[in-house]
Amino acid sequence: MFSRDDRPDPVLVSEAEQPEEQPEEQEEHKSKREIVGSFLKDQALKGKIFLQHSAGLGHQPNVIPAGEASISGELRPVQIGWHPVAGFGGKWFAEQTGLGKMITEKIKSYPDPTQHWAVLVGDYVHQLWMDESLDIIYTNQRLIASDWHTFDVGKTRFSDEALRQASEMTIHKMREARPAYNLISNNCQNFALNLLQAIQIGAHKEFATTFAIYQRATGKGSISDLFEDKHPEEQQQIEAEEQATDELQRPPRLQHTSTMQTAYQVMDENTTQLDKHHHG
Repeated sequence: MFSRDDRPDPVLVSEAEQPEEQPEEQEEHKSKREIVGSFLKDQALKGKIFLQHSAGLGHQPNVIPAGEASISGELRPVQIGWHPVAGFGGKWFAEQTGLGKMITEKIKSYPDPTQHWAVLVGDYVHQLWMDESLDIIYTNQRLIASDWHTFDVGKTRFSDEALRQASEMTIHKMREARPAYNLISNNCQNFALNLLQAIQIGAHKEFATTFAIYQRATGKGSISDLFEDKHPEEQQQIEAEEQATDELQRPPRLQHTSTMQTAYQVMDENTTQLDKHHHG
């Protein structure tokens, strides 16, 4: 019989008696681990894609019908509008845009990224959106008025196709400065204001120059009456306003000026601000 001190360690015996794994078995275990890891990665990717699709990220089909790209047509009302980015997609979007980090660091005030703004003209919506990498892109869609909180801000002479091309140009210029969506400088509000500035009444000369540069850079777009100033009186009004001295302190008379001011004021008054006073 073994004394207490002479008994073999059962753990050591057990380990010693365990046969070594054969290369085939080792390869089988490794293969199983790789399969499980690949499955988990695949599920994580599918989850990310699901959330991206919930937020509607990615390119969408153009819904603007083929037509003449005119910037000298009849005046049409322009609205800006907003709607929420709802559900899990909105939560994911807020997290991906770094909103949580900004709130944690308690830096200034930021517009709620789940409150989406766009320019609405006629039957169509023109908007900044994001691809799957959160780089800014332009998309359009048919207007469903009940989905939007809308505000009248002015008028434009641009046709639907001209508005599409002007929107593409606006996004191109913004992407040249910074392709990624940014809560402060590259957001839907910035796009809306930039587009309103491009399509404003009386700014034909400035738009023609800017659009010509865009065409040379990209080879895209064509506006038939780009250099035909059919409303020179509007351009003259702008030049007269620019030459007026500060001492006059005259209120803005032009439609395009009031459009920009109205749009900025509407956005400021109707956009939720997320800051340290309201969020921890």
